[in-house]
Amino acid sequence: MNILLRAVGLGAAFGLAAASVELWLGFIPLVQRRFGPGPQFLLETAALEIALCALLGSVAAPLLRLRRGTLIHVVALALAWAGLAKWVELDSALLTRIQFVPPVLGAFLTGLGLWLGRRRAWVPVALGLAVLAAGMAAPTAYLALTTPAVETGVSASPPPAGAPDVVLVVLDTVRAQNLASYGYGRPTSPTIDALAREGALFMDATSPSTWSLASHASLFTGRYPSGHGAHMENIFLDDRYPTLADVLASRGYDTRCFTANAFISDGLGLTRGFAWQDASWKSGADGGLFRFIHRLLARLGVEAEDKGGGVVASHFAEWVRERPADARPSFVFLNFIEAHFPYHLLPDEFLERFTTRSRAELREISLELMAAQFGGEIRDPAGAMAPALDMYDGGVLYSDHLLGRVVAALRERGTLDRTILVVLGDHGEILGEHNGFFGHGVSLHEPMIRVPLLVRYPPRVAGGVRVERPVSTVGVYGTILDLADIEPPPTLHVGSLLAAIAGGDGGGPVLSERYDASQLAPVQRDHWDDPLMRPDRRYRAYRVGDWKLIETSAGESFLFDVAADPSESRNLADEHPVELARLEASLARVRAELELPAIDAILEPGVSPELDPETQQRLRELGYVE
Repeated sequence: MNILLRAVGLGAAFGLAAASVELWLGFIPLVQRRFGPGPQFLLETAALEIALCALLGSVAAPLLRLRRGTLIHVVALALAWAGLAKWVELDSALLTRIQFVPPVLGAFLTGLGLWLGRRRAWVPVALGLAVLAAGMAAPTAYLALTTPAVETGVSASPPPAGAPDVVLVVLDTVRAQNLASYGYGRPTSPTIDALAREGALFMDATSPSTWSLASHASLFTGRYPSGHGAHMENIFLDDRYPTLADVLASRGYDTRCFTANAFISDGLGLTRGFAWQDASWKSGADGGLFRFIHRLLARLGVEAEDKGGGVVASHFAEWVRERPADARPSFVFLNFIEAHFPYHLLPDEFLERFTTRSRAELREISLELMAAQFGGEIRDPAGAMAPALDMYDGGVLYSDHLLGRVVAALRERGTLDRTILVVLGDHGEILGEHNGFFGHGVSLHEPMIRVPLLVRYPPRVAGGVRVERPVSTVGVYGTILDLADIEPPPTLHVGSLLAAIAGGDGGGPVLSERYDASQLAPVQRDHWDDPLMRPDRRYRAYRVGDWKLIETSAGESFLFDVAADPSESRNLADEHPVELARLEASLARVRAELELPAIDAILEPGVSPELDPETQQRLRELGYVE
């Protein structure tokens, strides 16, 4: 029994050391990304790893009877951790380089602790717990020290009588072409289909960027990425431009943010103007599979049911039920990240809706595609397309289901028809259609940037409207203020979409931008030979009718007819030089009007474009800045 207890204790000590090393390794990308899971998730992860090592220690207890048994036992624990990590590894250069660091350093630290504890056994235990606690506290402390103070939405004036509630829902990573509302063959969007019969559905809406940070920053500021400065070359949105939450808070709105997407956090500047933020994003549910222990549990059949969307929907519904009858009007933002990779992380009824493959098989494919986003190789890209599509469609359906829970909560309270409801995608997804690439963030191809967009508000928007003209989702900001009868700030790049809903002009200019994505490309892969998917270049797309111009920081120009060639397989720049010149001249005028930099302009790191004095003065007059 003494040997067994000693073996368990030694295993727990090794687990404490290895878990601490992993915590501090995780601190490095947090500094780069400025967001990460909260202390509770980190504590749960460390506890699971310590428990696992205690179990491994008990299994290896007989080794303690050998000569130098303690050393052999610790080495065996390190080898067991490394073997399990190899068994469940993600084929990613970013992860495989460091996956053996925790067991190796953990073994060294365990040996050091045994040496330190020869006279005082409590010393290594205290030091180990202190290092672990520091690793858990370091992310929160770092962000608190390095993040500028975020102004919460505090009412500056009473709301106008009869002011409507506003609910803005982002279906993260959902592309328009996979919704039944847009002609897709699978029934992936029953909620959106029903809402479209009661509002306006935009059939050709373009996202301003290819990933969450830049797209949400545009949604919240009404500006394109090059105009607000938060993109792949600078990941913090500063306070130069009033956010939608800022404006609504200044008009008496209660501003609230519900999301499990860690990008929507104070550390990146995206929560400015929200008086309250749900803490669901701190659970780590959307990124837990980057951790060795959670991949191991998943292989054993124990994993999260989803990426946090179920909790977010429940928290929203609970808030709606408890809201006082005489409450101030509210602006609520929700993000559901369920269509995002890893694609398999869905409740069974949604994962299995469009496939007969087993969860184990789907998990293996899903994790391989997830790893490919970070430098891994896909063994059979063509063979992965069908299961990836099946899982993705399940994620779209689940996102739609969660949207349905939001609508049901509002309907039950009786406020749905007095609520401005806007639903959109922040960006889309490529599922192998372009050079075997899966994921987002890289190109400006249509599956990546054409997204759903729906506006429902019965007092002002007729039901069943279909808007065919191309529009930008950057216009959501101005549209919400227009419907709420609030004057917009003079900083918007795209105005209200109500004119387009009425059949007139509006909704443009339609641009989409992608800055240098080298940080997403640790290993070069074949599809990056595509001149439209080079990580080390910047891209800007410009839509006019069916024509789409793409310019690059390398001086290239590409021209596509997206109606005749939806796959964008034929560059028509040489065949239609007159059309190319017309669009280039038009884009030059747009750039001048919006004061956007050239796509190859040298940027001052971490600084967004400056506002002219007249605009600053107008913002002060409107009460949006001091």
